[in-house]
Amino acid sequence: MKTKLDEEELDILQHHENDQLKISKTRKVDLVYAVKSAKSTIEGKAELRIKLTEKDLRKLKLKEIEIGIPYQNIVTALIHKYLEDKIDLTI
Repeated sequence: MKTKLDEEELDILQHHENDQLKISKTRKVDLVYAVKSAKSTIEGKAELRIKLTEKDLRKLKLKEIEIGIPYQNIVTALIHKYLEDKIDLTI
């Protein structure tokens, strides 16, 4: 079964075939993020439901767009860092 590639994927494939791909300046950070993502996918997960103000959810979704990480992952990372004593919480 052939997969239909979109325009961006075709562009990437063409650059790859012509040896025109460049190594990302943030390659090490990208690799660390990819490894963390893979590990979290493999590990068991539990669901948590929280209520946020609409304003906070909008801001969170803007951060998602700004940094390119799904907002659920941002919340998960924040909780994990807090539990590992890597960030402090002030209320």
